[in-house]
Amino acid sequence: MFGFWDIIRCHLLPAVVSLSLGVAVSSCIFDDQGNCPDRLPFTIKNNWQSCYDAMPSGMAYIFFPHDSSESWRFDFASRDAGIVNMALGEYSFLSYNDDTYNVLFCGEDGYDSYEAYTPGRDFLGSIPREERGESLPRITDERIVCCPDMMWGCAYSVFSLKYDGVRFAPFADIRFDAVMEYSPDFVLTAVQRPLTARYTFRIEDVENLSGVKSMSAALSGMAGAMLIASGKKEAYPSTLSIKASILDSTTAGGEFFTFGVPGEPSVDNIFSLFVIIKDGRRFCYQFDVTDQVRLAPDPMNVCLVVRGLKLENPETGNDTGFEVAVDGWETVIVDING
Repeated sequence: MFGFWDIIRCHLLPAVVSLSLGVAVSSCIFDDQGNCPDRLPFTIKNNWQSCYDAMPSGMAYIFFPHDSSESWRFDFASRDAGIVNMALGEYSFLSYNDDTYNVLFCGEDGYDSYEAYTPGRDFLGSIPREERGESLPRITDERIVCCPDMMWGCAYSVFSLKYDGVRFAPFADIRFDAVMEYSPDFVLTAVQRPLTARYTFRIEDVENLSGVKSMSAALSGMAGAMLIASGKKEAYPSTLSIKASILDSTTAGGEFFTFGVPGEPSVDNIFSLFVIIKDGRRFCYQFDVTDQVRLAPDPMNVCLVVRGLKLENPETGNDTGFEVAVDGWETVIVDING
């Protein structure tokens, strides 16, 4: 039996995890622990109280032994977990939803180094390449990256699996006076919280929006990576490539997720809207939204609002296919306080 578990120790498939594993804890003779197995089953139970509507299609649970031996990972194909079987000992614990598309990971061999990041991307995003022209707008020297997916997670710096139950510290950074949670029923309660923030943006009272052929957006001065255990953001700012859509006859907008701003933000947050109108002309409208980003009442739910943007009318007045002479992109700095 134990040889089987050695094979799947690091990466346990969801179908295997769902099985009832190991020897019943009640069979141990606590005054003669030499007769007890060196691995015990316990239950991982998620607490979604702070994000009750979260519906990830899969979650990963990773245990990092304090003796620096190989980590243990278990994956469950729903927002709920279940019974797992693991060696006795002291660990640190991470969990997060493993159903992400745009998120990559590095530093996976350590609790403190486990980092989520997003890959590079073309900042014109949803604008077809044949419409962009030969020269692109110059908006930033920052790295252009994808927006992350919605993520939830949990981090405990201490998890202890012993013959008499499990103990864990419900804090990412344990304090000397922290009270350890104790479960004689061998239940690890993982309190799941949002890891990425939800941003929405609205550009309201837009004139001539009907003349737009395609559009995209970007937001500079944001973090492109985050340490899962501590929540610490990448130090260097990145620019997020964002999808923008026409919401109604006078409103453009969209929604995206982000790791937030760098821990020590050093640059402004500039929102860029890229617009190609139906006669082929290309415009980049830029708005300084630093205050809206930094002073948001809830940094995990931020709404960026710009009003009164006037777009150029197509010279033909309709989408006939005729294009005026176009030479690159024209950048317009918009004073949102004006």
